[in-house]
Amino acid sequence: MKRLIPLLLVMLSACAVPPPDPVPALLPAQNAAVPLVREQADPPQPLLEHPGQPPANGYVWIAGRWDLADGRYRWQPGNWAAPRPGQVWQPHVWRLAGDRWLQEGGRWEPDGNGSARLRRH
Repeated sequence: MKRLIPLLLVMLSACAVPPPDPVPALLPAQNAAVPLVREQADPPQPLLEHPGQPPANGYVWIAGRWDLADGRYRWQPGNWAAPRPGQVWQPHVWRLAGDRWLQEGGRWEPDGNGSARLRRH
């Protein structure tokens, strides 16, 4: 058995793959000619949430949303919010601006009806 271990080590070392050649550095002129392209994928569809019953009468469900952070979409779960008399919740919305997606944050807005409710799009 003691002879088998060194033999196995020799056999395994023959299987080792050498590291790849380092990437050649671009000369400044070459680097300037390469355009910087920033791709941003479409925001994912909202996740289906089951908020259950509100903690108290009049509470408004604020749906979860995808936020973009460090180039990645991250889900922010929804939550119940206390009503704000005379205001309505305007949900977060993603809008395409050129080749980029921009998020308009959710906010409370004055409501002509005088009661807190969710405005649907």
